Amino acid sequence: MTATIPVPAKRADLTVAITLLLLAEATFFFTFVFVIGPFALPIRLVPLAVVLVLCVAFYRGSSWARWALLVPVAYRVWRVILLIAAAWGLGRTGIALFLSFIIVAELFAAFILIDSYLVRRVPPPR
Repeated sequence: MTATIPVPAKRADLTVAITLLLLAEATFFFTFVFVIGPFALPIRLVPLAVVLVLCVAFYRGSSWARWALLVPVAYRVWRVILLIAAAWGLGRTGIALFLSFIIVAELFAAFILIDSYLVRRVPPPR
């Protein structure tokens, strides 16, 4: 029987997750700023600032920030799925695909965060 050895998550994997989250949030923020205009700038800036602060905290070693980063991702998915459905319903395929790629990037980053935690928590073989 072969023994499995748990491998700790590499720092590069976590950097990819952080980069994906920041890129997705910034893309979403700047899309709304350039399409809608600067009217609701402070309200649209709050999620980007929250994700930025949590990413910095997580990168500096705070393990609680891993789980706190999942909250904005879940909220963003919950809200943007409705926009994607509306865009598909109105025949705006480009907008729907663009928003879908943002959601896929955020979900992939969340998967990396959860997977790196689960890999680290694997009990040693007996």
